[in-house]
Amino acid sequence: MVSEPEVRDTTAQARRVGRGDVAVTSMGDAMITREVAQPGWRWSKDIKPIVGTDFCRAFHQLFVVSGHLHVVMEDGGEFDVRAGDAAVIPPGHDAWVVGDESCDMLDFSPDYVQLLDAGEAYQAMTAPAEAGARCSRAQAAKSLRAEAAGGRLDAAAVDLVLGAVGHRPPRRRGPAGLTAREVEVLVLIATGASAKQVAYVLGITPKTAATHIERIYMKCGVSTRSDVTRFAIAQGLVEAVTPTGL
Repeated sequence: MVSEPEVRDTTAQARRVGRGDVAVTSMGDAMITREVAQPGWRWSKDIKPIVGTDFCRAFHQLFVVSGHLHVVMEDGGEFDVRAGDAAVIPPGHDAWVVGDESCDMLDFSPDYVQLLDAGEAYQAMTAPAEAGARCSRAQAAKSLRAEAAGGRLDAAAVDLVLGAVGHRPPRRRGPAGLTAREVEVLVLIATGASAKQVAYVLGITPKTAATHIERIYMKCGVSTRSDVTRFAIAQGLVEAVTPTGL
């Protein structure tokens, strides 16, 4: 006899964030965020005061259940997503609800809610209380990084939130003196990404991506993509692929 599958309610109670309601469902390692943004909702008015970044720095994989969202990228590009649309929105954008209908969205990337969690935690720590601020900005930064180290907040989201209010991120160095961002770029190019694809994935300009790649080659002492790939494999940053059928 086949046993009945276990069904668990893993949806957190929705919380109000600006003029929107946000709820998170976890299924194993996957995280799905549902946001219902009310008419008049705009990222730069409702979310920016919480996370502090100049543009939304989250990567979104959206499905719009109902409503209409207009998106403006920091490079000036614009597009709309409407009910029934699936959209990938890279970091570096503003967005707002169009019309008098709420926009009900499902986000299959964890970036957005991780930034919200980090921003809300920082705001709670530094918000004025009856007897003054609960803790100093420096103490709040230290506490947030401790939460990230303990896995309770996302480290990249914490760095973005703290960077937005002027805290310098901790210096993290990889092999050959590579910065944390250069390690990210190295992994991407070692697994076949072009400079344009690196820029898209990391939310940076193609020119910045090309500069990172040039510095990586210089620091690693290599001149070809195959050489830099071998370097990444030797450092354990990517796995070697063994050809099959030989």
